Amino acid sequence: MASSLDRSTREAQRKKRDARTEQKKEKEQKKETQNQNRQRQQERKSFKKVSAAHYETRSVIRTMIFSAGALLIAFLVFEIALIIWKTWLLPADADFTREDTYWHLINIADTCIGFVIGLTAMDALNYYNGNQKSRREEQRAIIRHNRIVKPCIDMYLARKNSLITPNGQEVQIFKVVTNAKVRDLKDMYDASTINSDAGKSKIEAYWYYLKKLNTAFLNMAEDINFDYNPEICDAMMKFLNETTYGIAAAEAVVSFGKEGNRTQKMTVIRKIKETSEDTEIADVEGELNTVFIFMHMIHAHEDALKSYLTVIEEIDNETQNRRKKLQQ
Repeated sequence: MASSLDRSTREAQRKKRDARTEQKKEKEQKKETQNQNRQRQQERKSFKKVSAAHYETRSVIRTMIFSAGALLIAFLVFEIALIIWKTWLLPADADFTREDTYWHLINIADTCIGFVIGLTAMDALNYYNGNQKSRREEQRAIIRHNRIVKPCIDMYLARKNSLITPNGQEVQIFKVVTNAKVRDLKDMYDASTINSDAGKSKIEAYWYYLKKLNTAFLNMAEDINFDYNPEICDAMMKFLNETTYGIAAAEAVVSFGKEGNRTQKMTVIRKIKETSEDTEIADVEGELNTVFIFMHMIHAHEDALKSYLTVIEEIDNETQNRRKKLQQ
């Protein structure tokens, strides 16, 4: 009986410890998420500060302040001149006509000052509305292009992850960032494990969808100015630049697996298997150096896609929240 009670007590204590541990983990995870969101907001603010829209807004505001200030100063000087004229220059025995003229001129100056203030406020409001409209139009254009780009990204990620996953291991189809090493490319000349790639090797399927994604990004970069979302432009340009620098290495790696290059292919595979995790690009040469450049391009593409997808998700959330507010 006592033994049974002891077991029950220990079980209850264990459950309490597990519950406290789980609560602690949830708090730490929540705190980490908040820190990541705060850091992300700071990154977006830093990108917005260097955006074309930010510089244009500052330029417009400076122009409005300068022009409105110049007009106000001119009218204030005019009023001061009228006051001086009335106080010191107008004879004491001035008749009613001259006195009435003075107040008429004062009223004209006051009316002009009010007109300048009202016109400046109207210009500011019109600019704000036009700015918000341009921002929404750019976001809609990004979302529209992303509907074309996103399937290309999915197809690319599937082939990329199949490429860097040795045979016998599970392929994480849509994983964006990986820690793959050159040794993981040892099976890249084997047949693709994806059914729709029948007749193609892993490297050939990867190269085909890389060119598709590169073209989609290029079209998107040419069609949108990215005045309000420069971070997306930077991510795409990073992807395109890495492709440009690594295209020669990628074509060489693909050519190693073509018919007639069996000896070279076997040599490359052997060298890949002989590499260790500590091997650096500066330590190798020849065909293996080309493979290292190719792997560097893959990781650079992963970083660019991570940045792109993060901003796209934020824009999509902003759009959804705006639609919900309009429906309420």
